Amino acid sequence: MKKNVESIAKKRAAVYIRVSTQEQTIEGYSIPAQKDRLSAYCKAHDWLISDFFIDGGYTGANIKRPGIQKLISEIEKFDVVLVYKLDRLSRSQRDTLYLIEEVFLPSGVDFVSMNESFDTSAPFGRAMIGILSVFAQLEREQIKERTFMGKLERAKGGLFHGGKFYPIGYDYVDGKLVVNEYEAAQVRNVYDWYLEGTSPEKIAERLRAEGYTNRYSSWISTSSVRSVLTSEVYLGKIRYGDVVVENAHEALVTREQFEKVKATMIKRREMFGDSAYKAKYLLSSLIFCARCGSRYFVKYNSGSRKNRRYYCYSRAKTAPQMAKAANCDNKIWKLNELDAIVSAEMKKLFESPAFLESLIAEREEANKNKPRKEEDIIRSKIKDYDAQISHLMDLYQNKDMPANVVSARIEKLYGERSALDEQLVKLRPMKAEDDFDMEVIKQIIADAGAIWEQADISDKRQILQTFINRIVIDGENIKIEWSFFPGGTYERKVCP
Repeated sequence: MKKNVESIAKKRAAVYIRVSTQEQTIEGYSIPAQKDRLSAYCKAHDWLISDFFIDGGYTGANIKRPGIQKLISEIEKFDVVLVYKLDRLSRSQRDTLYLIEEVFLPSGVDFVSMNESFDTSAPFGRAMIGILSVFAQLEREQIKERTFMGKLERAKGGLFHGGKFYPIGYDYVDGKLVVNEYEAAQVRNVYDWYLEGTSPEKIAERLRAEGYTNRYSSWISTSSVRSVLTSEVYLGKIRYGDVVVENAHEALVTREQFEKVKATMIKRREMFGDSAYKAKYLLSSLIFCARCGSRYFVKYNSGSRKNRRYYCYSRAKTAPQMAKAANCDNKIWKLNELDAIVSAEMKKLFESPAFLESLIAEREEANKNKPRKEEDIIRSKIKDYDAQISHLMDLYQNKDMPANVVSARIEKLYGERSALDEQLVKLRPMKAEDDFDMEVIKQIIADAGAIWEQADISDKRQILQTFINRIVIDGENIKIEWSFFPGGTYERKVCP
């Protein structure tokens, strides 16, 4: 709807500012620099600045940016949109023309680019906008091509194109992937267990249960397992574009193992389809029933997707194979209500440093107050195992028992003793200085918090699986087991 500009004493300007990460420190492109210059421009033209719309650290390749989306939603409030340079609005010709011709002009809003000295209220400006957009798009394509060619040449030389993120099982040294023996053993386990018939979900659970960790997490996300099972990098290959380099680094699995895994995945997909691995809802697979042990799932009325709710499988009785009990009376939660409660807890974690500190303090106190009786019983059993092992060694030295018999018995005793050692570790009170690096955890939380609001459902699920081991429902009680505590999760009641 065209505004009556004449009735307004001053034009109302919406000032849009964008910087990408690489441009934050370049003079003239930083947010303060653009703000100062655009403010001066408005003052010189006697325009009233109605609002600033700022996208810091966002690419200009698309318009999926919070600042530009907010500007679009409020476009009727302004008379002109002002930017420092055309490519601040967008580097895509299609998006630039869409914003000007489909959003701004139909709403009676002119567009002005300060650096190119033109505005769409003049015929010349309207003619030039398409031409300048073409050049901006061309510049971006050239940058992409140069980047692609650089990575292509690195691949030809057997160098990995990663850097900050590189595959589990390797270290990144001078552009090469070098085997990390501790993580490599985990990768080999993943392949062995999968070929034995273990699902990716169960593999992740087993890795966590046995205390394995990698540089990214403690195998919290099942997607990490699937990534390991499908990456040719573990065959010693580097692939980039059409370039494939064999024997670029040491392989962790054989070609036979890799092909068997690939064939097994295809067979499972044919049997169960892709839907088995794609969750549609925020908390799918994370919620468990405290009363019967079953998972919760989303159920809605037949013929309607409204009023969706989380049900315990044992209560719903729609999938007998998933039920853990004949009957269960645990609460049915409205999907939106439970999602909102968990999302609120995540926001606390992202926005309040005191929240993380309180989790740590509560876990320390809980561990401190654990009864020591259980620990004493375990220590007594360990002492008995040590005595039995010592006795077997004496029998072997005195040649009273064959070596193979002694070896078998000692191996069995050591296995049972090791299991008790692991139980002792879990009972040990947490010490922040040796259990985890607080700065690393804070950085991971900050990184996730920065994208939470703009993340889609799949990204939010990935973030949830990084920080939450599971959510336990007991009537009105909701307990979140936070997974970022090494040596075990910490359970905290969310609501009474």
